[in-house]
Amino acid sequence: MDRPAPQGGPAASGPVLELRGLDKRFTGTHALKAVSLAFARGEIHAIVGENGAGKSTLIKLLTGVHLKSAGEILWEGRHVEMAGPHDALALGINAVHQEVVLCPHLSVAANLFLGDEHTKFGMLEGRRMVREAQAVLTGLGFSVPADVVLSTLTIGQQQLVATARAALRGTRFLIFDEPTAYLTRQEAAQLFALIRRLKGEGVTIVYISHRLEEVFELADRASVLRDGQLISTHAIGDIDEQQLIRDMSNRSIEQIYHKESVPRGDVLLATEALSGKGFSEVSMAVHRGEIVGLYGLIGAGRSEFVQSVFGRHRATAGRVLWQGKPVAIHRETQAIARGIALVPESRRDQGLCLNLGVGLNLNLTVYDRLTRGLTINRSAEAAQADRQIRDLRIVTPGRATLAASLSGGNQQKIVVGKWLNHGAELFIFDEPTVGVDVGTKLEIYRLFARLLQGGAGIILISSYLPEVYELADTLHVFRRGRLAASYGFKEASMETILTQAIGV
Repeated sequence: MDRPAPQGGPAASGPVLELRGLDKRFTGTHALKAVSLAFARGEIHAIVGENGAGKSTLIKLLTGVHLKSAGEILWEGRHVEMAGPHDALALGINAVHQEVVLCPHLSVAANLFLGDEHTKFGMLEGRRMVREAQAVLTGLGFSVPADVVLSTLTIGQQQLVATARAALRGTRFLIFDEPTAYLTRQEAAQLFALIRRLKGEGVTIVYISHRLEEVFELADRASVLRDGQLISTHAIGDIDEQQLIRDMSNRSIEQIYHKESVPRGDVLLATEALSGKGFSEVSMAVHRGEIVGLYGLIGAGRSEFVQSVFGRHRATAGRVLWQGKPVAIHRETQAIARGIALVPESRRDQGLCLNLGVGLNLNLTVYDRLTRGLTINRSAEAAQADRQIRDLRIVTPGRATLAASLSGGNQQKIVVGKWLNHGAELFIFDEPTVGVDVGTKLEIYRLFARLLQGGAGIILISSYLPEVYELADTLHVFRRGRLAASYGFKEASMETILTQAIGV
């Protein structure tokens, strides 16, 4: 892997990149406000903040996507202008984004060597590229095949390919934007090993993540942005999660995990020795007013279990009881008719029509009730949407506003409101806070409380242990498709729960 060697001289002992009063204004928005910050050679520097804090704007300024409005950027002590992405790449500044920006129809090898293909007599040397690409991936510690089409890989594997491509391009300053949002535990471990290796080779890493436990695991320093301003910069050993959250949002960690005491009601759903593809003999119950948490490693069987409950896949043994009576749920429409709703992990891809208005999204499940013949009852349509906007406190200029323009928390409320309009009583939330900031998490947790107060029950699937630990009234631990353990609220320590999930 070829990379420009660190240069000597006085600049080598100073910051590799320095920002002095960096400022960015858009029409009507002051996105970044006179940020002054220095990045040392060979450090891992975390940038944290809520959505809208200015992190994305900072990335785009450093990679030449946006032009600065004011301020200076110094590279190894020299003033530089980022007139475009090529200027950043020429210096060795690169970024790996949460959304993979590669060519899905090409092979992994072709993506790695895109723009620098191996040719002989004007013909691509495909086999040589595959061999060299596989050597690169293996050398980086990534378990990814080089000869397959990129789109056949998981999103997490595609991100590892994007990381390998950045490492191949002579990177000296590498920005990671939410890199583990879609990675498995094993893939994240591979990425962390590479990050530490690059740091050891003198590469400066900027690490942007909402997962604060990763910040404390990896970073040397952490800087906090809020409302476009730099609030603080700390050595990681001089700060704890409480202080970081306060700097980010002016809230304490206790305020983030918003949990209200709601009386537990009747049993909504129960499963008795339910078995199916990927899980077996799972018995549990969900009451009204209760959050039932499902925790486990990737592939432990949690998602397979709830998909069977929702009718996406048929169970092979056992039974499901709805409000005390055995029911057959072989299709999603049967689950929906009972009052069961699945709020998917990818709300943007699977839960919303982003190019439609808020009102249309809220009423998608009930237009059969709002129509007579070919005519929609416009007053009833507006009333249904406005009720959910009011009751769920969806922040929107109006029901015609496109769903794509709303924050992640408000988009999640629209998905829930759609099912409330239909009459859902049991909500299955699959990774509801992946990739969202602490403020949006607080909105989602408050939404949980309102659902419980209204008599609903919640199944919460989360790979983030503190989330299910702080919120679940009953916590079930999955391991290898079976229930390994079950606990009441904070009945066991997080260490015990993680041990049960791993099986050591």
